[in-house]
Amino acid sequence: MKNKNRKMVWIFAAVLLIAAIVVFVLLNQSDSSKGIAYIQKQEKLKVDDIQDTLLKKKQAERKEAIAQGKLDVFSLVDDFVFYGDSRVMGYDVYGLLDANRIFAGTGYTFKNVEEWDESLKNLNPSYVFISYGINDLGLKLDEVYEYGYDGLAKEKMNHILEIVPNAKIYLCSIIPCSPSVAQEHPAWANYKNYNEKLKKACSAIENCTYVDTAPLADEGNANIYSGDGIHFTKSFYTDWLNAIVDSMDN
Repeated sequence: MKNKNRKMVWIFAAVLLIAAIVVFVLLNQSDSSKGIAYIQKQEKLKVDDIQDTLLKKKQAERKEAIAQGKLDVFSLVDDFVFYGDSRVMGYDVYGLLDANRIFAGTGYTFKNVEEWDESLKNLNPSYVFISYGINDLGLKLDEVYEYGYDGLAKEKMNHILEIVPNAKIYLCSIIPCSPSVAQEHPAWANYKNYNEKLKKACSAIENCTYVDTAPLADEGNANIYSGDGIHFTKSFYTDWLNAIVDSMDN
């Protein structure tokens, strides 16, 4: 009887030992999986950091080359069209970009997009740059349009993509006018709210990249304006286009 009890004890001990080994192995496998996942995550972070560093280095070198006159930023874009108002017309007026690719006019807003449908179809560009805003602010289109300014911008960009579905859109934020002009025309001071609307519209479209060009004006205090405090000097167009080109790197 004693031998039988002793045998049962040994069997029970063996079962416990086996169970302990199984639990140990399973726990180690779990820890190992977590460890591998952690290492993979860290490796990805390192790759992302390296890519970000290289991108910033590339952009800094390009900016320096442009400043030194070694690189013409206007030569970096060709297969494009540029929608906009009289500010965008400056690219044509100053002879900086191909006039046939400038879809802009004095007083123009997003509501004028359809005027260029035939030219858009003929050129079939890979890139579509857009910069409206000052007139949109003055006309208070966010209040006038049924679905708000973001709804208007989204509708017009989708219209463009119906004609050139493979194109990539680069939507510029509204660059503020000078403080003195904004004081005379309070509606123009509302650009930050409208830019949030533009960002929202762009985020809803797969082929759209939002280009935050507003900081180039330093709240309207930068030395970029012509005498009216609204339009820009020729030199500013280099910085403006470079900001767009930078966004195309991402």
